[in-house]
Amino acid sequence: MNLTLSDEQAMVRDMVRRFLADRYDATTMAKGPMPPDDWRALGELGLFALLMPEQDGGLGGGAAEVMIVSEEMGRALAISPLAECILMCGRAIIGHPATEGWSERLLQGDALLAFARGGELVNERLTASATIVRDGMDADAFVVETEGGALFLVDGQDSGVGRMPVRLVDGSMAARVHFDAAEAIALTVSVNQWVEAQALAGLSIVAELVGAMATMLDLTIDYVRQRRQFGKTIASFQVVQHRCARMYTWLEQSRSLLLKAAMVDEEARGRAVTMAQAYVCDAALKLAEEAVQLHGGMGVTDELAVGRGLRRVLLLSRLHGGGIAARAALAA
Repeated sequence: MNLTLSDEQAMVRDMVRRFLADRYDATTMAKGPMPPDDWRALGELGLFALLMPEQDGGLGGGAAEVMIVSEEMGRALAISPLAECILMCGRAIIGHPATEGWSERLLQGDALLAFARGGELVNERLTASATIVRDGMDADAFVVETEGGALFLVDGQDSGVGRMPVRLVDGSMAARVHFDAAEAIALTVSVNQWVEAQALAGLSIVAELVGAMATMLDLTIDYVRQRRQFGKTIASFQVVQHRCARMYTWLEQSRSLLLKAAMVDEEARGRAVTMAQAYVCDAALKLAEEAVQLHGGMGVTDELAVGRGLRRVLLLSRLHGGGIAARAALAA
């Protein structure tokens, strides 16, 4: 297993890191969803096309590229719809003649797609009451997986689409979405393609968590080296050193599982991602809570990045059932 980035992959990592560093620092990260102009700029850079299959008009990036891009997003605590909008919805619609216009807009960053579950097709119209849909208020269209497992694309401007806003813990806006005889375009996606899309979305979430863990650990180390108590920095206290060492262990174990999930063969990726989720979701939340504890009372406020980071990690670690659902799937 080769764990070294190629020159092209290193260039992608550095490009995304510079892009985000110009827009986020400790005072601005995780303060709100990524602005539409920044999302569009990433599309114009070709980042979204990079993560699409080459046979469908993308640039052929695979799991390693998904890991690289997502981890940098996590490092910046950027609140973006990358996992579901690009890796799930994008891979569901790209390559279909009926959705060509949506695919082009999606890859350019001009359209936002959200993923929803539930409902059924009645008289070629979709009727469903979806659960909370991430980015559902801003979505231009929805990829809907019905109770029978079929996939459909629904235009967000359809008169049969109803939305009720829901604010999530990280400050982003979701929606309770209801489809009432909405026009739906059937998506012919093979089982293997859809399984791979879901695995890559899960990998993206794990990578974001690992990136967020790295940032929160760095912020905590910097803080304990500066904070003074009883005439010395608290970093000199053995108990603080032990807690920081434990945080570092959680991060490195999480990173190892992430690398394994990204580097295995496609056939084994689903299980490897589930294994990573089973550990990383809980480890990331524990690390974030430790970071807040070591920052003291200010750690829970919006003034410090660790407080905002905790809320971001709390959301990411609960998506699609989080670690609990992952462990249940492994035990089944």
